[in-house]
Amino acid sequence: MKKIVVNLENRSYPIIIGFDILKDIPDYIKELGDSAFIISQPKIFSLCGNKLKDIFLKSGISCKEFLIDEGEENKSIDSWISTTKALIDFDEPVKRRTFVVAFGGGVVGDLGGFISAVYRRGINYIQIPTTLLASVDSSVGGKTGINFSGIKNIIGAFHQPSLVFSDLSLLKTLPKEEIISAMAEVVKYGVICDYEFFIFLEKNYEKIISLEPNSLFYTVEKSFTIKKTIVEEDEFEKKGIRTILNFGHTIGHSLEGLGVFKRHGEAISAGMVAEAYLGVLLGILKKEEKRRIENLLFNIGLPIKIPTCNLDNIMKVLIHDKKFIHGKTRFVIPKTIGRVEVIEGIKEDLVKESINPTCTARNREMSLNINEL
Repeated sequence: MKKIVVNLENRSYPIIIGFDILKDIPDYIKELGDSAFIISQPKIFSLCGNKLKDIFLKSGISCKEFLIDEGEENKSIDSWISTTKALIDFDEPVKRRTFVVAFGGGVVGDLGGFISAVYRRGINYIQIPTTLLASVDSSVGGKTGINFSGIKNIIGAFHQPSLVFSDLSLLKTLPKEEIISAMAEVVKYGVICDYEFFIFLEKNYEKIISLEPNSLFYTVEKSFTIKKTIVEEDEFEKKGIRTILNFGHTIGHSLEGLGVFKRHGEAISAGMVAEAYLGVLLGILKKEEKRRIENLLFNIGLPIKIPTCNLDNIMKVLIHDKKFIHGKTRFVIPKTIGRVEVIEGIKEDLVKESINPTCTARNREMSLNINEL
């Protein structure tokens, strides 16, 4: 078991990582309250939910679950309303000290965090990630939100969890496609700030995907450590430091919002390829470096091409992206593997060229690069 602390003054909290540690969670929640409102989804709750409830009940914590349907489309206002109504019904009849438990993946974590941020102007919540994606990314950092009008996370708040409890044994419930999808966020960490970690991923991605314990533990620990360090330096994304975590997300979120890809990691993978290509077009990233990023994503099993899609629609979604400032484009562009730069005001034509799947030069280069390496 490993403990990592996110140091944010009075908003600090621990991240606990280990295998088969769910039974130990009462040791970390004694001060949070006496009642747990568990937000989860049918599949994971059917596998592990009753075990979690039993652990809470045996430690003297009353609990109630509320399940939302699977899928990003359920991170919505309707889900927020229905879940909040259920929370009120649980919380109001008696005097409770209720905290929220987000028991699931990124959708559950984002929704549960947002409900916790606005209910009674803020209550405690804990993250128990059950997906690799949530374990390496969304459970840490305090970004919460829901989607609206086709725009991802457009309604949200910063609200740090009181605990992130990552029992890696829960990942055994995942289909392989979900593990592969999550690897996009892991690769992102190597590209933005850790060349040695990128090399580790090149050598060990097969072990990670197969959930080999040592490689998996190191990958999750390293990912948490990178993200927590960045969050500590720029919790509310005011200094431009935390912005580097958005590599691949400006274009990726647009593709995800339009339904071009089914899974978040697939959209982010394609977004990283396009944004790396922007670096080549701008003359700040070598083609060889871009190809190396593409090659790792390709070997993992992630998409490195954007399927045919209405380019105008993608650009419309991009304009509404939260990562734009005063209407100016803002992208995280790799300068080399392990170092990125935030660039504003990139010309729209260059952005279109990085996205457009009919760009002959780009398609020719992408079709050759895997064989050339």
